[in-house]
Amino acid sequence: MRRLTWSIHNHSDSPMKLLVARLPDTPRQSVVGLTQEPAPYGETDDAWLVEVPPGERASMRAEVLVHQLKPERLSPELTEGERARFTASTTLVPLSDTIRAEAARLAEGLETPREIARAFFDELVSDRYRYTWPSGDLGAEAMQRDKAGDCGAYAFLFVAWCRALGIPARTVFGTWATGRLQAHAWAEFHVDGTGWLPVDPSFGWLTAHQRWPARGREVVDRNFEDLPGERIAFSHDAEHPLPDELAHVPEAGKAEPDSRRNGRTGWDGTMVMAGRHVRWGAESLAGRVPYLQPAYPIYEDGNADKRVTLGSWLVETPRTRLIATVGYLLSALAVLLLPFLVKESANPVAAVIGVGAVVAFEVWLIASRRTVLLPTAILLALLGFMGQNLLT
Repeated sequence: MRRLTWSIHNHSDSPMKLLVARLPDTPRQSVVGLTQEPAPYGETDDAWLVEVPPGERASMRAEVLVHQLKPERLSPELTEGERARFTASTTLVPLSDTIRAEAARLAEGLETPREIARAFFDELVSDRYRYTWPSGDLGAEAMQRDKAGDCGAYAFLFVAWCRALGIPARTVFGTWATGRLQAHAWAEFHVDGTGWLPVDPSFGWLTAHQRWPARGREVVDRNFEDLPGERIAFSHDAEHPLPDELAHVPEAGKAEPDSRRNGRTGWDGTMVMAGRHVRWGAESLAGRVPYLQPAYPIYEDGNADKRVTLGSWLVETPRTRLIATVGYLLSALAVLLLPFLVKESANPVAAVIGVGAVVAFEVWLIASRRTVLLPTAILLALLGFMGQNLLT
């Protein structure tokens, strides 16, 4: 069982409305005990509507059971509405002539949806493509043209190729199922009689091209239908319709050619999506919300705050919660022992540095809820140093 805690802060002087993803139950996850604050005042098929006053915070908390695929929870057949939705041309996944032509070329001679989807996966994990973050334009056409993008761009292009040949497909926005802000995106395609099958082309590319440790092809292939690592899905597909009350939110305009506005630092509050320059929180993407990971903020007066992005979340397991508790106790013990160590140690400066390192490590451990071997070894060495000082 994973504990997901998410929150977002309205830093501005304007009210903020949120579309917050309604975490789905899937063949690989079950959501229980979900609470939302403040309480939603409305909902759509995919999201709750929440209003956050200036200076206040919205939050969500859920227990998510991440499990192995349960065949009985698959959807072997789609409704007509689902099939229409997941084969449609959209802004980020356009079924343009260039997309259709490339999909047809890659699928030449193949017949079944699985064979075709596998050909698309093999193309995206090849040397002809390159994973890069931050990405420039996040649309499928830009990804096919530039052959470089992040996890979302990889997923968009895979979905676009599938839809171009009539195979229902969708993106999945979510997170790795441990740690803080481990955002990720992948894809799914549908096979009649079987259901939705997952594909992670960006992680497949990273697995295939990392230099150390060397990975065999079978490990790369796990990213097709049998995904490595535990994940939590926030939402399915991109470009969710705005509710009627927010239909007046302006549409984003065209971006400059070769625009590269995303950056690791100094983000200006905009993103380039399918050739459009989207001001995050103040504009829509052709009248739709770009995507829910897990929420999209909207300032109706257009006074968007660039500090507000996806919010912040933490996914904890029973093990990481235990690690955090031990971290608190060790930090408290180190602080309590500090005066005695300084007094008794032959080298007080070394004692202070050693204890300070222990406390700093424990603060990091508490904040990140991660388990790593090297820092643990360092911690044990420092504790040994403290014990030696106490015994001599």
